[in-house]
Formats: sequence, C-alpha cells, structure tokens
Amino acid sequence: MSEKKSTGRVVATMYGSTTVAAPVETVWDQIINVDIHSFTHPRYFSWLGIPNPLRAEVINSGVGGQRIAYFDTGKRFIQRITVWRPPLEYAFSFNPEKGFKVAYLFDLSDGIVQIPTGSYLLTETSGGTAGTTIRLGTEYSIDQRFELVLRVPVKLALRGFQRFLLTAISKNSLDAARTSSTTTRGA
Repeated sequence: MSEKKSTGRVVATMYGSTTVAAPVETVWDQIINVDIHSFTHPRYFSWLGIPNPLRAEVINSGVGGQRIAYFDTGKRFIQRITVWRPPLEYAFSFNPEKGFKVAYLFDLSDGIVQIPTGSYLLTETSGGTAGTTIRLGTEYSIDQRFELVLRVPVKLALRGFQRFLLTAISKNSLDAARTSSTTTRGA
C-alpha cells in the first residue's frame, strides 16, 4: 500500500489478489462485464451502509471509454477507462454519481472519503493448468482532518469489498470456464 498527502487529502492505494483456475481471457470477460447480483451481500456491508453491487458493463471499450457499475441503491459509478490492455490490464476513474453514499454519511462523489481510481492486473499462472492471478487495486482518499479517525475503518471496509469482488469474479470465471469446457467437449 502506498500513501501520499495532497491538497488536504491523504491518498493511498490498497491491493488485493487471488488466483483462479481459469484462462486469462475468461477472467477478463468476467471483470469487464461482471454480474454479481446473485452473490449474497455480506451482512456487515448492510450494517455499514455499503451498497450492494449488482453488475458492471462496458459501454465503450478502450482508453477514454466507459464502464457503468450499478448498485441496489439506484446509484452508479460512471467509470472512465484510463488503461485498456485486453486481456491483461484495465484501469479506470470511479466517478460516482452525486449522492452515492457509504456508511450512510459519506458521499463518495465529493465527501470526506473518496475512491478516485481502480485497476485490475491479470497474470497467467505458469504450470500445467490454465490459471490467472487477479490483482485489484483501489485508490482512496480521506480528508486529512479526519484521516486518523477514518483510516482503519476505511481500510477494513475496502479490504472486505475487494475480497467480495474478487470472490465473485473468481466464481463467475470458474463457472464460465466449466461451461466453455463442457461446450467444447460436447461439440
């Protein structure tokens, strides 16, 4: 995790990763157009006022393109694509809609806590089976006046959210790889 102070805010990036036994192309597809509405929203997220993500879809691919992430509150992240290297790297700015709140108080669009950028880096694993390591990066910033009080809760919430996303993407990737394998064998 890196940390810096700028313009009255403390900015840091948190990383999470997992490895899934699926080809990199399959994992890429599950990241850029993810459907996670069927996954159980962790109860503690509800208690913390963290909206339930439903799905995200790429509207325009490539640098400068757009991906929209939808949540159960009716709010969205309008993500602007800043890095697009299929099937290995994808990065974006978050751009939450005004009024996108977490913890019932914090408006992520212009509040005390913000999430400016995110990224995915995919690496094919070596060995006999197809596998992919997913590295998820989340940049966050906290108003420096509140940073000492909010640093730990923000990090814990982000770590939990990253784990939730990585688990959902991994499961979707495994399901897609199995379906592809079954379809290929049946042909």
